[in-house]
Amino acid sequence: MARHIYVHNPFCARKCPYCDFYSVTETSLCEAYYQAAVREAELTGSVISDSAGTNPITDIGGRDTVYFGGGTPSLPDGRFICELLNAVRKAFNIASDAEITIEVNPSSASTEKLYGYRKAGFNRISLGVQSLDDEVLKTLGRLHDSKGAADAIEKIRKAGFENISADLITGVPGETLDGIKKDIQTFKDLGVKHISTYSLSIEEGTPFFDRYKKTIEDLVPPDTEREMYHGTRDFLNEIGYETYEISNSALPGFKSIHNSSYWNSCEYFAVGAGAHGFLGDIRYAHRDDVRAYIEEMNTITADDLRAFLNGNKSGLKSLYAEEMLTKEDRMREIPFLRLRTTEGILLDEFKKMFGIEFEDVFADAVKRNIDKGLLERNERTLRLTRSGLDFANAVIEDFL
Repeated sequence: MARHIYVHNPFCARKCPYCDFYSVTETSLCEAYYQAAVREAELTGSVISDSAGTNPITDIGGRDTVYFGGGTPSLPDGRFICELLNAVRKAFNIASDAEITIEVNPSSASTEKLYGYRKAGFNRISLGVQSLDDEVLKTLGRLHDSKGAADAIEKIRKAGFENISADLITGVPGETLDGIKKDIQTFKDLGVKHISTYSLSIEEGTPFFDRYKKTIEDLVPPDTEREMYHGTRDFLNEIGYETYEISNSALPGFKSIHNSSYWNSCEYFAVGAGAHGFLGDIRYAHRDDVRAYIEEMNTITADDLRAFLNGNKSGLKSLYAEEMLTKEDRMREIPFLRLRTTEGILLDEFKKMFGIEFEDVFADAVKRNIDKGLLERNERTLRLTRSGLDFANAVIEDFL
């Protein structure tokens, strides 16, 4: 039975103007933060049962995963990262064949750090490229240029990493579909096995919101954005990448096991300020506050943490329960998560989980969206049609 752990690394050299993920630039807190994260991992491991966080029905892959996201996990001293990974592996009894990912930015992908990550046990790199067009990179406020990104991929390969993922952002003002295709072909030529393509979204509270909130649809009309999305997806499939989720494509054998665990409704542990977890009936998180996190992890007791993870403790500085899920909540989450995947909703799996047929619970929504041509039924699955991909949010909302 597999376990999944997400570790949030909140430090960035500079905040990207489009990003609304939790991050800070006060790197003087790094050492104290990673010491606190080691303590959280060790304390969590000491209070959970052997089966906590495992997913016998939904965890089809059956492999442990650890994912260091951010922020910029490659920014801090590599020693902090490697010591924390070692603590996580021991605390959660992570198997030797686990998929262990770290997000890396080209601007901080030093050869020394990469070799250190490989030695520590990381075996998958997710590289935040976003574009290989220097003008697009300037628009996005990235710290690297296209040459720096290509050089980073080469260094990653030389450090011994075969499983390399790269991110692309589409729908950026000034970007073209031909340019995106060129980037994708370059990635393949450089040995990138997995590509995540995200349409630019303008999030409130970011500099991009102030810059583009009244003009983004004039600069990149919705029809153009959708044309880019489908053109990108078609090109990925044409050159051998299988699109297995709305934003993710991989060469055979290189799907992200960790990200797939989210879409499969698996449970997962959260380590670090801003990290979110899911255990049993509780969705929980740490507040977006590095200082509160450090203070709490240095003072919390094993009894306090055990009580919190069992849903019996509140009022903590960093940890809080986002939601206590009912059976109905968990049933509604299946279409919310699984309709993002190319495979769609697995009807046999749903019945195993809840003892009832999916279409008995959601009969009206299923019929309505099939009639609209947005959903299709294939024996024991339900998934979005090509048209349904353009209205995915509306279809999903129909089940909530």
